[in-house]
Amino acid sequence: MIQPRQSVKELKAYSPPLEGRRERIRLDFNENTVGFPEQYAQESSTHYTCYPEYQAFLSQLSVSWGIPEENLLLTNGSDEALFLSAFTFIEPGQDAALTMSPTFSLIPHYLRLVGSQLIEVFYMADLQYNTVAIEQTLKAQPIKLAIFASPDNPTGAMLPKESIRQWCRLYSDTLFVIDEAYAEYADASALPLIQEFANLIVTRTFSKAWGLAGLRLGVMVGSSELMEILRRVRSPYSVNAMAIQTAARLLLQMPMIQAEARATMARKAWVLDDIRQRGYSVISGQANFFMIGIGLDVAGFCQFFEKHGLLLRNQSARPGLRGMVRVSIGTQAEMERFLQVLDQVRQKRVLLFDMDDTLVDTSQSFDVTINRLVERYAGQGLLPGELATLRAEGGFNDDWEATVELLRRRGVHKTYDEIAGEAQSLYLSLAPEVETWLAEPELFERLKQTHRLGVATGRCRVEYTPIWRERFEPLFETVICQDDDPHCAKKPSPELLKKALSLMDAEGGLYVGNSVDDMCAAKAAGLTAVGITHTNTAETLLKAGADFVIASLDELLVTR
Repeated sequence: MIQPRQSVKELKAYSPPLEGRRERIRLDFNENTVGFPEQYAQESSTHYTCYPEYQAFLSQLSVSWGIPEENLLLTNGSDEALFLSAFTFIEPGQDAALTMSPTFSLIPHYLRLVGSQLIEVFYMADLQYNTVAIEQTLKAQPIKLAIFASPDNPTGAMLPKESIRQWCRLYSDTLFVIDEAYAEYADASALPLIQEFANLIVTRTFSKAWGLAGLRLGVMVGSSELMEILRRVRSPYSVNAMAIQTAARLLLQMPMIQAEARATMARKAWVLDDIRQRGYSVISGQANFFMIGIGLDVAGFCQFFEKHGLLLRNQSARPGLRGMVRVSIGTQAEMERFLQVLDQVRQKRVLLFDMDDTLVDTSQSFDVTINRLVERYAGQGLLPGELATLRAEGGFNDDWEATVELLRRRGVHKTYDEIAGEAQSLYLSLAPEVETWLAEPELFERLKQTHRLGVATGRCRVEYTPIWRERFEPLFETVICQDDDPHCAKKPSPELLKKALSLMDAEGGLYVGNSVDDMCAAKAAGLTAVGITHTNTAETLLKAGADFVIASLDELLVTR
C-alpha cells in the first residue's frame, strides 16, 4: 500500500455529522437556518456550462467593503482560506504555528496536516482569550503563523483588536490570520488593521449570516503582496459560479443582512434570559450561538433533542468543555421549540442516586455492623480490605448478604434470615449517631434547578425512614427502597432503577453509585452509569461499566 506523508498518517479525519440534517431544526452548525430564499433564484444554463468568472463580483465586493480589489482573494469557504494560509507559509517540520484550544477544529487540523510544530494556548477558566499566554508564547520562540478565530467557535470569545494591533507591530516575522466567520454578529473587526500591517490576513465567509453555507464562499483580505503569493497556491476555480451570482445579489441587500444579524442577536438575548431563569449556566459569547452547561448527561440530552427533531452540538469531549452543548440561534419559532424541548428533557431525564456510601457515609454503621457480626460468629473481625474486595466482586449489594458470604468463607454457615434481624437491630442502634452526608445538602438544592432528583436504594424502608426520611424528602422527588416492591430483584438487577423511572414517569437519565452492582444495574436499566470513588477505585468502577467516574458529588454541578 502506498503510504501518505507522516503528518497525514497521524491525523484523524474531520468528520462533522453532515448527513440527514435538512428535515430537522438545525441548531448544530451555526447556520442561518432560513437564509434569504428570494435571493436564491434559478440561474441560466451558462452558470452550469461555463467556468466561473470572478471580476465583476470582486469589483462589487471591493466597493461594498471599501477594500481595494488587490487585497481580496475568493476561496471555497473560509475553510480553504485557512488551509491556504497553513500550506503556503509553513515549512513542514521547521516552522512553529500558534492557535487556541479549544477553537474551530479545522485550524489545528490544517496546521498539523502541513507539518507545523503546533503550539496551542488554552483559554482561561472563563473561556476568554488568554492574551497573556499568547504574548508569552510569541516572545518565547519564533512563530511563523498564528491563526485565531474571533469570535471563536465554540467559545464565542473575541480577541481584542488592540491585542492584534500590538502583536502585528511587535512580531513582524509572524503572519497573523484572524478568522472572522461570525463578524456580522460581533461588535468589532480586525479588517481596518489590514491597511496598517503587511503581516495580517482576515478571513470572512458567506456561510453564516449570509446564509450560503451550501455554496461555499469565503474571502481572504490582506496585503496585495500576500494575496499574490496565495493566488499561486489556490485552485483557479475553487469557487463555483452559483456562489458568486448569489452572493452578488446578497451584497445589494447588505442592510437587510445586517438587520437580520441584529435580529438574531436580539433573539439570542431573549433565549439566554429564559434559559438562565430555568437555572442553567450558559456561555454567551459574541456570535450567533451559545453554550449551555448540561453536565454528565450531555450525550443523553443531545439524543433527546435529536429524537424530537432538533440538532445540537455536543462539545463535551473538547478541552475545558466537559458537559457543554453548543446551540445555534435559529428563527423565533425554532427557539421557542428549543425551549419547549428543554423543559421536556428536564421532565423525562432524571438524576438518580444510590444511597449508602454514595450520598451517606455508612462506614461507621453498616460496615461496623458487618464487622461485629463476623467477629461474633467467626471469632475474628474483618481483615483490612476484606469487605471492599467482596463488594468489588459484585453481587453483594445487600449488606446482610455480604455478611452471610463473609461468614461462609470462614466456614461459618448462617442463613440470611438468621442474620438479618440481629443485623438490622444492631445497625439501627448505631446509625442515628454516626451516619453523615457525603455532600452538603445545598449541592442538591442547586442540582434541583435543572434536574429532577430521585434515590433508588438497596436499603429496607425501616432502615431509611427513622434516620434519613426527614432530610431526604425536601431534596428528592422520589425515594424507593428495596422492600417497597417485594417483586423487585436486588441490584445488580435493574428492576429497582426501572421502578424509580416508572414512578417518576421518566425515560432515562443518570444513576450515581459507588459499587460494582450499582454500575451493572444502571447499564442494564439503560441509564448513564456514574461511579463515585467513595469505596471503589476508578478502575473497578470502569470495569463494571461506568460511563463516568467522579471523586466528589460536586462534580455533578456545571460550574461555568
